[in-house]
Amino acid sequence: MSFRSLLVHAQPGEGSKLRTEAAAALAIRLDALLIGLGAEAIPPIATTDPYGFGTGQWTPLLYEQQSRNLEAAKAAFAAQTEGAKTEWRSVGDLPTPAMARVARAVDLVVTGGPTGSGDIYNTASTAELLISSGRPMLVVPPHGGRLETRRIMVAWKDTREARRAVSDALSFMHMADEILIVALGPKEDQDALRAQAEDVAGMISRHSMARPRTHVAVSGADDVQVDLLSQADRMDADLIVSGAYGHSRAYEWVLGGVTRHLLHACERFVFLSH
Repeated sequence: MSFRSLLVHAQPGEGSKLRTEAAAALAIRLDALLIGLGAEAIPPIATTDPYGFGTGQWTPLLYEQQSRNLEAAKAAFAAQTEGAKTEWRSVGDLPTPAMARVARAVDLVVTGGPTGSGDIYNTASTAELLISSGRPMLVVPPHGGRLETRRIMVAWKDTREARRAVSDALSFMHMADEILIVALGPKEDQDALRAQAEDVAGMISRHSMARPRTHVAVSGADDVQVDLLSQADRMDADLIVSGAYGHSRAYEWVLGGVTRHLLHACERFVFLSH
């Protein structure tokens, strides 16, 4: 899969700046179109506030502020994407569903890790987007930076999500000098895991200049998530590729343990597919 179009949620502020600059650098490298989406919703307001103002008095002010915020996001996006082929879109809507809809126009969604703000009116939920967008996602680390693809690590588990992630990330692997496949599973399945990893390595090698190495990690151990990141540190991985796992609970998506750990604890670029 080649990435010819990317999507990023653009906002004023440092967090958005880092992911937008990373998305722009990748778009330039791939000669791809970068779509910036400004999305912000107005939260529900009470009929009256303690000072006696009614809804009719507050509403125009809120819409004016929303318009100013979206214009500021547009200006920031333009300043942070110089040299890239770009397109701007904006909508007065909740960012997460707005991003999921616009994802139909692109090959890859670029986002930051979870912020924990819980502000659904201004911030797109990384977990929700992973499940609802129908597109692979590149998660920019907290410090930002430019994605390099010389060294790639694949977190392998024999699931639909992992198979999807490997297939979606092949164009990045084609650029790699070194690829490591870390197979995850119970101790009693180590022989099967090695065979699976070799199968995946063979498939990747038919698309990539690099012949992947393999490593088996026991998922029954309490430290499997730490071991996964230790392997990434050992090879100094530029990118970690993984399936994205989650399930619905109480009207929200709850991520699986490895996916959640990669998003919250990883200081590297992470490529996820659901």
